[in-house]
Amino acid sequence: MLKEVLFGVPAFMAFMLLFGPLAAGQEAARENYRIKPSDVVVPRELKPGDYQRIIRPFENWTLICDENLKSRERVCNVTQIIENGVGQIAFSWSLAATKKGEPYMILRTAPVARSDGRISLQFEGRKEPIQVKLDGCSHTVCVGMLPIGPMMKEQISKSTAPAISYPTTDGRTISVTANLKGLSTAVKAIK
Repeated sequence: MLKEVLFGVPAFMAFMLLFGPLAAGQEAARENYRIKPSDVVVPRELKPGDYQRIIRPFENWTLICDENLKSRERVCNVTQIIENGVGQIAFSWSLAATKKGEPYMILRTAPVARSDGRISLQFEGRKEPIQVKLDGCSHTVCVGMLPIGPMMKEQISKSTAPAISYPTTDGRTISVTANLKGLSTAVKAIK
């Protein structure tokens, strides 16, 4: 006879104490559990443990640095995420650099953006908004790129709060207000 015991209590009794009796015709549902994988995706050529991510919060921005511990190669970006009331990302942008060190912003919208649309960045005191063409969309995000030129450097130094908007596939326009305050401080911390 097989005896199953949980902390000195037969398993069936422990189940009844934890979950209560089952109704007639109801069977115990087994939930599937799994170990949640890391949010950090390790490059294929590295083993787990050979890669690390450092996250530092700043005002309105988060500095994220990923480092290959074997080659001591580090890649950083500074990111701001704007979400709606239920936690869905409406817009995010990251200040990054090309391999040659040229700064640019990676702009991301919700996947409902029109893939042939543009992201509009309206800065206070400027008549015309900056229009950023979307480079493409997936089922999770749409992406556009904005090189950092003199005008954007000026806006970053002024810590402005641009109005950002983009059209959606169902004819709406999503509009949010971003904030460049804290970006310069986060960038200085990379060094």
